[in-house]
Amino acid sequence: MTEDHYLREKIRQTLATDPHVGILNVRVQIDEKRVILYGEVSSTEKGEYARTIVQRQMPDYEVISELTPAIPPEGPPEGPYVRIAAAGDLHYDALSQGKLRSHFQKLEKEADLLLLAGDLTDTGTSEEAAVLVEDLKGLQIPIVAVLGNHDYHCNQVKEVGRILEEEAGVTVLEGDATVLRCRDLSIGIAGTKGFGGGFEGACGTLFGEPEMKAFIAHTEKISNQLKETLLSLRTDLKIALLHYSPIRETLAGERAEVFPFLGSYLLGKAIDEGGADLVVHGHSHHGRERGMTRGGIPVRNAAIPMLKKANLFYSLSPVQKRHILK
Repeated sequence: MTEDHYLREKIRQTLATDPHVGILNVRVQIDEKRVILYGEVSSTEKGEYARTIVQRQMPDYEVISELTPAIPPEGPPEGPYVRIAAAGDLHYDALSQGKLRSHFQKLEKEADLLLLAGDLTDTGTSEEAAVLVEDLKGLQIPIVAVLGNHDYHCNQVKEVGRILEEEAGVTVLEGDATVLRCRDLSIGIAGTKGFGGGFEGACGTLFGEPEMKAFIAHTEKISNQLKETLLSLRTDLKIALLHYSPIRETLAGERAEVFPFLGSYLLGKAIDEGGADLVVHGHSHHGRERGMTRGGIPVRNAAIPMLKKANLFYSLSPVQKRHILK
C-alpha cells in the first residue's frame, strides 16, 4: 500500500465517521502537498466543515474542497435576514482616489450594512484616511470597521479613526461593540484588530523573554476582551469583526513561517466561547476565503487582494443561523 493510498483511506474514514459530516462517497486526490476533495454533500456548510476537519488532520497539506451541494441553495434564507457586504485590506494611499467609489455606491441596492476588516489605509496617515472618506461619502448604509496593522504604522490611529467617524459616519471598533437595526433584526458587531501569536502546535506562549511575554499577553488581553464583548450582546445576530485571523484554515496559501504574524488561535477560542453567527477578518492576502472555528462558526477572509474583487456578500438569518455567499 502506497503512502498516498493510506492517506486517502485515512481521509475517507475521517469524513465517514465524523458525526457532523458522515460522507461516504468522497473522492480524494493527493498531488504532492495538496489534497483535493471531490463529491456531493447535502449543503455548502457541510462541504466547508469537511475541508476544515481534513485540514486539521493534515496541517502540512493544502486542502481544497470541490465538494458541491447535491441541491443548490434556492433564494435567501428562511425568515428575516440581513444582507452584509464585507471587505478588508483596502490599502488606500494618496493616489487611491476613486479606487473603490463605484463599488461602494452600488452597495445601497445590494446590502444593508458594510463591514471593513482593517488595513483601510496603506501607512496609517490622516491624508490616506481622507482619500478613503471621499470614496465612502454619500453611502447611505451603516459602515462598521476595525483598523489593521497598516493603519497603526504612522502612529496616527486616533486621527485616522476620527476622520472616518466624523467625515464618513464610519463606526470604528476596538475592543467594543455596536448594535444596528436592519430589516427588523438587531445585529451586534464586536470588533477588534486582533493580533498574532500562531495556532495550536506552533504558537507563542507566556514564557521566556519579557518581549515574548508582552507579545502573547497583548493577544490574550485582546482575545479576552473580544469574548466578553460577544457575551454582552443580546441581539438576534452576532458578528465578530477582526483584522487578524482567528483560525489557520483561512491562511492556507500563505507561507507557514508567517502564520504567527497573521493571527492567533486565542481569537478563535474567544469567539467560540463568546458566541457568534459569522466571523469576518482580513490581513491574509494569499490565503483562502472560507473556514470554520473549532466550535463550527463560519469564518470568512474578506481581504480584497485575496478575493480579487471589491467585496463579498452574505445573507445571515437568525432562523436558520447560517449564511449564504451570494
